[in-house]
Amino acid sequence: MYKHILAVVTALVMILLAAGRPGWAAPQPQARSVITYPSSGMTISGLVEVTGIATHPNISSYQVRYAGGSEPTGDSQWVDFAIVQALQVEDGVLGTWDTTIVPDGQYTLALAVWGIDDAASPYVFFVTHLTVNNAQPVATPTSEPPTPEPMPTAVTGATPTPVRVEQPVTPTPRPSPTPSPEVVEGTAAPSPGENEGIGAFFDIQDLRAAFCAGGLMTVVLFSLWGFYLLARAGVRWFLRQRTGSSGD
Repeated sequence: MYKHILAVVTALVMILLAAGRPGWAAPQPQARSVITYPSSGMTISGLVEVTGIATHPNISSYQVRYAGGSEPTGDSQWVDFAIVQALQVEDGVLGTWDTTIVPDGQYTLALAVWGIDDAASPYVFFVTHLTVNNAQPVATPTSEPPTPEPMPTAVTGATPTPVRVEQPVTPTPRPSPTPSPEVVEGTAAPSPGENEGIGAFFDIQDLRAAFCAGGLMTVVLFSLWGFYLLARAGVRWFLRQRTGSSGD
């Protein structure tokens, strides 16, 4: 009986001793201060979400800040844009930096993690050579010279293919009727070229005479018609005057 009780007590003591050893305790988070974005040498603009790691076994706070200049110096003027109390971040967003409120240029970014027990020695991480560029230059379009068309390459030994070129059809003038000249003894007959020229000349004269005669006939007809209308109007006026006089 006593042996059984002794074995149980011994087992409990061993369990308590094992639980009290540091190796068996839950692992504490290590102190880490890392900025994963943006990285050194980048060009940024607008609202920038700064991501990274901010852990400490006994964290007090962390802060994200920026200063003008490509690298930190003793004269750097630091400006905090994120101060977070008692919160550990593992590969997450540490804060948002509004770069539109600062002039374009070179900047340095810093993350400082503070512990309760080591408030005088923060864990600091720097991102250097950051370029803030919020300007939006307008690209000037440049006209490109036209690409010359390649010249046709002559093929040696090739037989050229004949190309048929169709000429436009030229209307053949209709021959004008010409009176048959009477052959008189002792008189030379006119040449064919002279007959064609004379026939064309007389055709134009006849056409002009016919046109003038038609125009003159039209003028005479319009004159007669106007004279008829005028005479009829005079007769009507005369009859009206006579009828009025008879009534009186």
